Amino acid sequence: MPQLVEMDDAVILREQLEVTSGPVVLINKFDVSAEELEALMRAWADDAAWMKRQPSFISTQLHRGIKGSSVVRTTQFGER
Repeated sequence: MPQLVEMDDAVILREQLEVTSGPVVLINKFDVSAEELEALMRAWADDAAWMKRQPSFISTQLHRGIKGSSVVRTTQFGER
């Protein structure tokens, strides 16, 4: 089950999402077992389709570690 872990204790995600100016880069790290990898890929594809319809969307990419146990997603949005 995915669990949100704050990457910045000084400014939590909810506060970052309230900012209405400037470009935004979202970075998500997922630790997955080999058995969960395909489900994560399907979920990412669904998320990517939704994000592509959002205002100011620029791109989203998925990066998998050499052994596949860690996956990092980056998503970029322009000025809002």
